[in-house]
Amino acid sequence: LITRLLERTSSSTPCMLTHPTTSLLVLDMRYTNLSSRAAIYLFTTLQHNKTLKELYLNGNSITDEVRDTMTTALQRNCCLEQLDMNYNPMISADTSQAIVRALQDNNTLSLLWLPDCPEGDQENIKSLQIIVNDNRKSRGCQMKLVIKF
Repeated sequence: LITRLLERTSSSTPCMLTHPTTSLLVLDMRYTNLSSRAAIYLFTTLQHNKTLKELYLNGNSITDEVRDTMTTALQRNCCLEQLDMNYNPMISADTSQAIVRALQDNNTLSLLWLPDCPEGDQENIKSLQIIVNDNRKSRGCQMKLVIKF
């Protein structure tokens, strides 16, 4: 049902994620054939959400199309703690790296699952993870980012 709603929703339509009385803490949309278009809308609304702690989007049809919207959402969102993007084979290592770079200004996300990628790209992503954690530490943030593939 939520997937169909996201597929048909335009950015001008209010969403349950931004409604002032929402208390949604976990959104599990694993293996729901979620498209990039729906994911873009989801990440657009996530920019203003104040309650969601866990978002599971693994096993969908999300592509690199979501990169800009997703990175903006991760920079602006102040409550998401876990994000699972694994098993989205159309997301490239470049997009995975952009996601990690976007987390330099995010103090809350502590667990991130990324799509599997070649070992060399995983090393680059792990290097970015170190930079993110160093930046967080320098700002006095106690939350470390853990990345899993």
